[in-house]
Amino acid sequence: MKAGSGKNLFSGLLSFAFLAATFGCGGTDDMAKSSQVLARVGKKEITINSFERQLSNLPESVQKLAVAGKGKQALLEGMINREILYSDAVKKDLEKDPELQRKLDDIKKELIVTTYLQREVLNKITVEDKDAQEYYKAHPDEFKNREEVRLSQIVLSDKKEADDMLGKLKGKKDFAELAARYSTDKISALRRGDAGYFIKNQLPDEVREDIFRMKAGEISGVYKMSGGYEIYKVTDRRTISYSFEQVKEGLKNRLKNEKFQESLKKRIDDLKKDIKVQVNENLLEKIN
Repeated sequence: MKAGSGKNLFSGLLSFAFLAATFGCGGTDDMAKSSQVLARVGKKEITINSFERQLSNLPESVQKLAVAGKGKQALLEGMINREILYSDAVKKDLEKDPELQRKLDDIKKELIVTTYLQREVLNKITVEDKDAQEYYKAHPDEFKNREEVRLSQIVLSDKKEADDMLGKLKGKKDFAELAARYSTDKISALRRGDAGYFIKNQLPDEVREDIFRMKAGEISGVYKMSGGYEIYKVTDRRTISYSFEQVKEGLKNRLKNEKFQESLKKRIDDLKKDIKVQVNENLLEKIN
């Protein structure tokens, strides 16, 4: 159950810090006068536009960390180190590696499809305030006196690690401390495991019944989920009502996503009419 979306590029960039990038290798006088060039790595310039683009690619919650304190220096240092490593990789002809080319083709296809969906489907969907208000009035049970649980989580990559972690938790080790140190979900790890409040139908089918039976302070067993092996702790339970203004933006986003899914299905169904699709079911069955 991820507490955030996207790839955690920020943590990856920070991991380069040990490489100790040098910020002033020459030509600093002319660069200091530039309104565009933040750094120069050999002949490669890192501009303010590329820096801001890198920043905008981070999850919103991480963007705030990236511009606070020494976050900007760390982000720029990560970009510099990446250019240093890229330059050395190119010298070693890694660009020609067949496996790398296949991965690049996959990434290129994903980016093209994502851009296509943004332009051809998502940008054509609108949800007005009145649409959200109509839904709010038609579904009072979702917003009035609704039961919520607040969850913390620890996400680990394999079953043994998760079982060992559960043993530590049963031995009264601090959940928040272990989440911050070991959880692979970096967004919630930054919040010491806290994933926020959930109503029952927001939780995955595999865990919702178990979690809503838990009392505040209780810790779950290990669950195999799409993100890895997960352990949850219920840190709070509450019954709360929300005004329309409190839920308006979230509700509009939900309705827009529902419209997107409907539009996407219709578009794919329409496109399939002109493209012959065949599936080798026998071969598919042999895949373990």
